[in-house]
Amino acid sequence: MITGDSQQQVIPPTRSHVKAGFVVYSPDSGKRNIIILEEGELAAVDRSNGIRSTVFKMQPGDLIGVAALLEHESFKYPIEATRDSTISIVTEECMESELKTLPVWMLAVIKNLSSKTRKLKEALFKTRCENTLKSLAEYCSHLEAKKDYPLDEFIQEFHWLTKISKATIQEDIKTLVRRKFLIQKGEKSSSIRIASPILLQIFVDYQIATEKGETWAPFMLTLDQKRVLVKLSSIDQSQKMDAPAWIAFFTEQKININVAEWIRLQKFGWFQPDSGNTFSPCTDNIKYYLAALHFETNIRGVL
Repeated sequence: MITGDSQQQVIPPTRSHVKAGFVVYSPDSGKRNIIILEEGELAAVDRSNGIRSTVFKMQPGDLIGVAALLEHESFKYPIEATRDSTISIVTEECMESELKTLPVWMLAVIKNLSSKTRKLKEALFKTRCENTLKSLAEYCSHLEAKKDYPLDEFIQEFHWLTKISKATIQEDIKTLVRRKFLIQKGEKSSSIRIASPILLQIFVDYQIATEKGETWAPFMLTLDQKRVLVKLSSIDQSQKMDAPAWIAFFTEQKININVAEWIRLQKFGWFQPDSGNTFSPCTDNIKYYLAALHFETNIRGVL
């Protein structure tokens, strides 16, 4: 079974010989054609920012424009002949005449392949994360502090890694600069610097908790817990005591800590167990909580 009149005239592709430098296709033309290279060489060129660069080259047997013809998606780069070449052009009329002579099952296969190709293209350009600000902060948290990164190169690399639009990246950078997590230097030849990787990681942790609808421990401390935190920040990490001795120590400091509260402090990670049932202050976790409290307005974004 066929889909149309089997006697209908089939329009053949147009075969052309072009000289080197000839523009085979221009996005401004509005044409939707499939271009098949038979002999020679073609190249897709990019002239953005006033600089001509080759995006890719086509060799005999290569074709381009399938999505433009079947999915009505125009190709965004001009195609030029880099040397004398022979090409075949499949126009919309040519493709339509061919499709009308195909069996129904073949049309179904083409439609299915076209749909899969469209989904693959969407996946290729789809942003790999939903919270772009969190993604940028996490990326920056792994970079070296106090080092200048050229802004344009930074944006290009992060765009390539995440598929986030450059405009969105620029806005997120402004947000992190406003919150004092990044430092931007210069205007025309701008660069950025990581103010503190640990602050960026703290901000990421806060974002994760917020997304999950969970309370974030550093912002839920009681007054006594904050007093314990401040006191621990002034104690040498080598100091070791068992649990009753630590509770007695805080009681002497007029900080109300009982057994239940001691267990909560351990869950915060402020103490690390040592041999002989003793505990010593965990400096890294203490600094983490102190930084979160000190930069609470920056983290919450209420500047």
